Amino acid sequence: MAIELVKDLIKIDQTVAREEKDVYLTKNIDIETQSKLAKVLNVEGNVSLDSFEIYKGKLKVIGYLNIMTLYMTEEGHINSKSEKFDFKEEILIDNLEDDMKAEVSLEIENIDFLLSNEKQVEIKSVISINIKITKNSIINVLKDITGEKGIQVLKENIKYNEVIGENSSSTIVKDGFELTEDLSDILEVLNIDVKSYQKEVKIVDGKIIVAGEVEGKVMYIEDSDENKLNTISHTIPFTHFVDVDGINKDMECRVKLVNSDPNYEVKKDINGKNRILDLESLIEINAKVFQVKEKEIAVDTYSTKKQVELSKENIKITENINSFSTYETIKDSIDVSYDDEIIKEIYSVNTIPIVTDTRIIEDKAIIEGILNANMLYLGEESGEIKSARNDFPFKSYIDMDDICDDMDLEVEMNLVKLDYKKTSSREVEIISDIKTDTSVNRIKNIDIVTNVLEIEDVEDINKGHSIVIYIVKDGDTLWDIAKRYNTTTEELIRVNDIIAPENLMPGEKIFIIKTVDVAI
Repeated sequence: MAIELVKDLIKIDQTVAREEKDVYLTKNIDIETQSKLAKVLNVEGNVSLDSFEIYKGKLKVIGYLNIMTLYMTEEGHINSKSEKFDFKEEILIDNLEDDMKAEVSLEIENIDFLLSNEKQVEIKSVISINIKITKNSIINVLKDITGEKGIQVLKENIKYNEVIGENSSSTIVKDGFELTEDLSDILEVLNIDVKSYQKEVKIVDGKIIVAGEVEGKVMYIEDSDENKLNTISHTIPFTHFVDVDGINKDMECRVKLVNSDPNYEVKKDINGKNRILDLESLIEINAKVFQVKEKEIAVDTYSTKKQVELSKENIKITENINSFSTYETIKDSIDVSYDDEIIKEIYSVNTIPIVTDTRIIEDKAIIEGILNANMLYLGEESGEIKSARNDFPFKSYIDMDDICDDMDLEVEMNLVKLDYKKTSSREVEIISDIKTDTSVNRIKNIDIVTNVLEIEDVEDINKGHSIVIYIVKDGDTLWDIAKRYNTTTEELIRVNDIIAPENLMPGEKIFIIKTVDVAI
């Protein structure tokens, strides 16, 4: 009876490469003011990805860094200037092909500033480019081989993510709000910082429902005798749908929110005062839906009756061992005692979580990072607006089953909530709620059987000694021994009374009794 091949197709999203590159930006900002600069109060920034392209073995990344510089003149006037730094990087990646896909994310690692002269500020920044290169492959595999009495098949179970679909969609989130009675009118808006947070993601048939909120922090000069600096915050909830064909509620989803530059308009209330602010932000929602699948595939075969010729192909599979999201609250304090200062009023606090290292030890995933904190406040002793910066190191431990140190951790951290409170005249406690999305993967290289052919008119493969004593060597498996001597693993287990076939010991003796079919 001829050999029959039971074939199947697997669609896998193979991870080809991971790269990380730091970009160093230096630029001078010219401050257009009639009076001299007295001091730089604060510098904040956010980085945005404009586009990227794979071309001739290189990844071209184009982005820009938005910088807001808050400064004070010698006359005591507070003002701000926004500047955009464009950058373009070409990153050489081994074995990169034009039909591959790239996932690119940017984060600011550091921003430093220096007052160069009375009209100029020098800005230095480090931006980290994180790259993941993938390739969608459809591979022919053999599930089973039948039809021949003596055929033996070694199968291996693989677990992989099949990408069902991905899509991007944009939504405009806007709202108008009026200042509360305890706040003075708006004289001038200095800066608006907008961040979006996802609160809930749900999959229904053909759609991803993303619920979240946009938080806008507005820094402005009050229209009062003192022309004080003030900061207010306003939150706008939103719900948006992203269409992806062929998805259902049993699948898993990854969502990333990207903010564009906000728009705003100051309006007058019924009394003709500048107390109403219309805020608008465009959010791009990038979604990828996948399904975790498991399949048994043939990785080796032979026959105890005939000689066969195998065709094999080596494939690299990213096995997803586990994926999950965790929430953690990180608390630490900024102390201004070093400046011999007392905090009279807090204008703004910002934190950015940065992952510095990931590793697996025993049954724990360990994530180390730094929380960059920046506070703008009014000093009571000096009467000056000051900034205080601090880096808070943190370490997270996540208990997991079935993981080992040769696996790969893919981690993304996002700030979902930020609170702060004065705990003393010189200290402010900062409370950051962090969402961590973690995927544990194992890169597996396996040789799969793609075809099997019978070889006719060959020497009898059962010719030879009828009893063989084999001494187990390091690395031997029962399958290897059975294949070498044209017997079966079941026969070796029966003859040798093997209890644990997966734990052969070097030096162990295996008796092989070969039976020969005799035609009378």
